[in-house]
Formats: sequence, structure tokens, C-alpha cells
Amino acid sequence: MQAIVWTKYGSPDGLQLKEVEKPVPKEDEILVRIRATTVTAGDCEMRRLQLPLMLSFPMRLYAGLIRPTRIPILGQELAGDVTAVGQHVTSFKTGDPVFGTTGFRFGAYAEYICLKASPNETQGSLAHKPATMSYEEAAAVPTAGFEALHFVRQAAVQPGQKVLVFGAGGSIGTFAVQLAHAFGAAVTAVDSAPKLAMLRSLGADQVIDYAQQDFTRNGETYDVIIDVVGKQGFARRLKSLNPNGRYFLANAGLSHLLRGRWTSMTSSKKVVISSSSQTQEDLLFLKDLIEAGKLKSVIDDRRFALAQIPEAHRYAETGRKIGNIAITVGGDGG
Repeated sequence: MQAIVWTKYGSPDGLQLKEVEKPVPKEDEILVRIRATTVTAGDCEMRRLQLPLMLSFPMRLYAGLIRPTRIPILGQELAGDVTAVGQHVTSFKTGDPVFGTTGFRFGAYAEYICLKASPNETQGSLAHKPATMSYEEAAAVPTAGFEALHFVRQAAVQPGQKVLVFGAGGSIGTFAVQLAHAFGAAVTAVDSAPKLAMLRSLGADQVIDYAQQDFTRNGETYDVIIDVVGKQGFARRLKSLNPNGRYFLANAGLSHLLRGRWTSMTSSKKVVISSSSQTQEDLLFLKDLIEAGKLKSVIDDRRFALAQIPEAHRYAETGRKIGNIAITVGGDGG
């Protein structure tokens, strides 16, 4: 089978299309013919090994000190068809369309992958694909959907609350806007001008072009802020949070950790920096919302094939993508 093999840390040049051995499922696994995968910010950070300080060195120890050896193939999300099942598997059968994540093993940049039929949190999550979605749309759900759901649940978003999503036009942001809207909040979405119409269509009550307006200076305050971007301006954005409000930070550096802890200790505002658990229960919850018409994937207009994954990584790092970057793995992915 063909796969994009991770040969070195650093630039996308280290991702190379190669012929590798097709896996064989164990007794508790299924073999999935991957129809679609994605390129996420997490994939790019992993490739560069540009991770938070507390993760970077342990991950290098795990993946390989000099070059990646334990994780030969990147890719966290997938959708495809079951082509074989282990003898102890009863929850899936050959021909079932499925979607999910691979956990810490990665491996979705390939034509086939073996996955546990009943994975634990470190092994990812797996469920039958929503019938209303294409393979590309389904592949884009889990990672960003889990994070957005984690933020909205941790904030205990209630009808009538004011929620602001900063960096709303990306993968996590587009799901966060929809989930906050589904939970009854009044949602303000902040991103660049080309993404604003799309964000309105997802349920945002107000949209702000950050290049034209600084929302921290308009006098508005919010019960919940979901900051997908982080970077500079965190302290200023924190001032737009109501007393007893919750500020969720998706991409935190050391300075954010220190400032967030200090804010949580010395005021009624709470800064939350944590990641979601990738459980099948949450994946099924997201699937129910999808099939009820309350949640959908936003896919960037630029589409890529398996062999073009290095190019997709370069595009992801420009910051211009809208929603998710989908990769079609053979066929039409329909």
C-alpha cells in the first residue's frame, strides 16, 4: 500500500510517499481502507516537533531522538470502510463506513490502517460514519470536534450567555461556533474578512474582522471566551471576560500558563488550559448532532490527494485555510 512516511523532523520535505506493507488486523482489530484523512495544526506541530515545553522532549524520546522511528506515519483523523475484522470483533463488520481518530499511534496518512474495535482514550476513537456526510467531511470531525465540545462543556454554556470565539474560522473554531449556538448562547465570531460570511452561516450572531476592529476596545464583555489562537494579546483579550467568566486557551505557551494560573488564583475569572479526551461516547454525541442537522464540517476549497500531503502541510502553515484541510485517499471520496 502507499503511505506518506515521516522521515525526519522539520520541514514538510520529510514527508515522503512510499510503498509500505499493508497491515493485518489482530483478533480485536479492524482493517480500514482509508478514504479520507486531514491535515491539522497538531500534525504540523508534531512534524516539526514544535510542541509545548512539557511535551516536546518526552515526545522526542517517544518518537525517536534523531529521527522519527516509532511513529513512521503521521495523521490523526480518518474516514473509510472496514475491509476485514478480527475474530473477536462484533461491533463492526466488513463494508461498514467508519470514522474516528488514531490516538497516539497516528498512521492515517496511508491507504490502510488497523484500529482497535473498542479503543481506549490513548488509542483514539471509532464509530460508524454519519450517513449524511462524505468521507472528507466525516474525517474532519473528531479532533477539532472533541476540543470544541470539551470547551463548551467545561464552560457549562447556558442559553442566553455571551460566547466569543477568537480564531473562529479554523477547524476548532468552526465547531465551537456551532456547538455554542446549539447550546443556546449568543455567539460572537472573530476572524479575517474572507471567513465572516461562512461564520454567520454557522450560527454566529455577530462577526468581527480582527484586521478592522479590536473587540477588546468595543466595550463588550463575554461570559466565555474560546481562544483558538493564543499568541500575543492574550492579556488584553482577558479583560473582555466577565467576572466569574471562563477563558479557554487552545494553544498555550509558558507565558500563557503562568498568566492564566495567576489570573485564576487572584480573581473570579478562570483561565482553563486543558485538552479533551477522545472517547467513543463523545464521538457518538457529535454524530448525533450531525445527523440532527446541528453540526457540520467546514472544508477548505483547496483539496489534496494523499501524495500532496506535504503541500497540504505547507498550506496549513500559511494560516489562510478555512475550516479543515481534507485529503482524499484514492477514489472520489464521495
